Amino acid sequence: MSTLSSTAFSGWRNAAGPRSWLHRRLFLLACRVRVAVDRDALDEALANGADPRTAPVLAVRAAQLESARHRRVLARALREVVREATTIRPPLRALTVLYAERQVRADAGAVLALAERLDCPHPACVSGVAIAQRLVTDVCASPLYVVCEPHTLRRRSRRAVAEMSAID
Repeated sequence: MSTLSSTAFSGWRNAAGPRSWLHRRLFLLACRVRVAVDRDALDEALANGADPRTAPVLAVRAAQLESARHRRVLARALREVVREATTIRPPLRALTVLYAERQVRADAGAVLALAERLDCPHPACVSGVAIAQRLVTDVCASPLYVVCEPHTLRRRSRRAVAEMSAID
């Protein structure tokens, strides 16, 4: 568990008084279930700058997003999108996911810079990682998948990199 999540949970422990091991485990389990159900809303809140220390579910989701493994998975997904968009493929080969290929090709440098920052071992502010998460997972609104104004993908990628570097 990250520092942020332990900070959020310490307030609950102190305010509630001594709790049994079972109560704590049930509380954490309930938080994890809620995180699994509300993942997109929590990611959106974190991407918009919500403080993970304000709610245990935000703290749990922030810890998941901050993990090195999750950041590597996001970086790999972004690189794969760029590879798919820039590779010439036979006309009969179907894609399982339809990307906004022109946008991805035009802003590939910014997307790859975001992937590079995600792979970087330096700490990253969770809001930047959440922005990257929304880019990869929001198929209804992400400029990776939906055609939108020119260079929206570049702006969002650069914003994610800037946010990740804005460690308190």
